[in-house]
Amino acid sequence: MAGPLPHHQPIRALLVSPEAGQKLRAEAARMAAWDLTPRQSADLGLLIGGGFLPLRGFLTQADYDSVLAGMRLASGALWSMPLALEVDADFAARVEPGEDIAMRSPGGAVMAILSVTDKWSPDGVEGADLPGAAGPVCLGGPVKGLQVEGLQVEGLEGAGLEGAGDAHPGPNAWRARFRAQGCERVLACDPADAAAAARLASELGAELLTVGAEPRHAGPREALWQALVRRNHGATHLLLPADPAAQALLRQYRDEIGLELVEAGDGQARSR
Repeated sequence: MAGPLPHHQPIRALLVSPEAGQKLRAEAARMAAWDLTPRQSADLGLLIGGGFLPLRGFLTQADYDSVLAGMRLASGALWSMPLALEVDADFAARVEPGEDIAMRSPGGAVMAILSVTDKWSPDGVEGADLPGAAGPVCLGGPVKGLQVEGLQVEGLEGAGLEGAGDAHPGPNAWRARFRAQGCERVLACDPADAAAAARLASELGAELLTVGAEPRHAGPREALWQALVRRNHGATHLLLPADPAAQALLRQYRDEIGLELVEAGDGQARSR
């Protein structure tokens, strides 16, 4: 019997066990705590849930510089957006590498612990003017995620996502849905292209996936990044965006992205 399809299999999340989480919450009361912006909170939820695989935390300075210079981590893995924790100068002055900090959601819940390995200013770094790349001070290091209300990291029982309540389904919840429903193809697209993609998904016999990371408005580099995020959520196909530069970049890295690229033409889906 054939094994599960790759996009049905769970991916690595950064969530600690309930027992470890209880201990970390107690320790967090003695840590410096950063109150996340709404976008930082959304990013952290994806990071904890595996949406930013292969990341294990916020980028170190070496990874950050490597991503800006060549859209790869220092390890060589493809990753196109700089993702460090941006904090203000006053908070940064209270934190040094080697220390742990708590990261709190806009609602005040501790979402995760960041073990700070790097602290730097991106001022003067080439490419640091990318949307979302620049902050007064950047922190990087591994992250340990805690289960909090409203964050659905693990897979859900059953075929649908109805049991999630108010939770935001993470990559493994989507993968569990695709596995339970036996979806062989999952077509991902930008939410703005959902209407056209729905027709193409029907032609392909595919489920439609429009989730992704918070927009950065960073051009082709972001299109590549969103493709990686959607692959992590279980996509098998990707509708190419209208921007020719973004299309060219996606085609250049299609083997590493691991998605079948689809363009709409003449009322028929065509793979590219």
